[in-house]
Amino acid sequence: MTAVRAVRVLAAGISLAAALSLSACGTEKAGEERVAGAAARSGSAPATVPTDWPYRVDAKSPSPSPSPSPSPSASLTPTCPASGVLLTTDHGDGAMGLRTQTVTLVNCGGRAQRLNGYPAVRLLDKEGRPLELETDEGGQSVAGGVKDPGPRPVTVEPGGSARFTLVWRNTYDDTSRPAAVGVAAAVTPAPGAAEQRVTSPAPFDLGSTGRLGVTAWEQSSDG
Repeated sequence: MTAVRAVRVLAAGISLAAALSLSACGTEKAGEERVAGAAARSGSAPATVPTDWPYRVDAKSPSPSPSPSPSPSASLTPTCPASGVLLTTDHGDGAMGLRTQTVTLVNCGGRAQRLNGYPAVRLLDKEGRPLELETDEGGQSVAGGVKDPGPRPVTVEPGGSARFTLVWRNTYDDTSRPAAVGVAAAVTPAPGAAEQRVTSPAPFDLGSTGRLGVTAWEQSSDG
């Protein structure tokens, strides 16, 4: 090999080595740039949180957002109707098969309420339909020992109350008639007054008797 050819071969080798070195440096630099870019994006970009995320975002750990304190429920206090009277019932008494339930009228309005004699009462089934029944004023046909004050004028001042009692027996001795069961009483306190529905804690289970005793209005002991 001549000296000139040897010099050319050596120069070509040096050029190839330089090119490979530059290529490797460029690849390494590009890789470093990609890694740095990914790290920068990971460190600076905020995490994406769904809009319906139920917790507060915290640097350490997610913790439940505080729930609002429940406000006192106004539904616990009965609302006074436009008529100015509110009817309620007690839990009743079913001793010896004789059922009794007291209905109390509270004057929650601003004027006196005048009652006289017996209220008009209908019993309603669970669909709100009236039961077919016979109403006995005084209740003596239901039970001889029913205490009925008898019809007389009763004035209920604002804040005062009056009451009457429903009486019936759970007797079923007529298989030709379905058992009558009511879940509410629709009461008209006096002629011309608005009818008001009262839900009973216990059913009005009249059996096959179809008879309901109603006592007259009387002043409540606390009214």
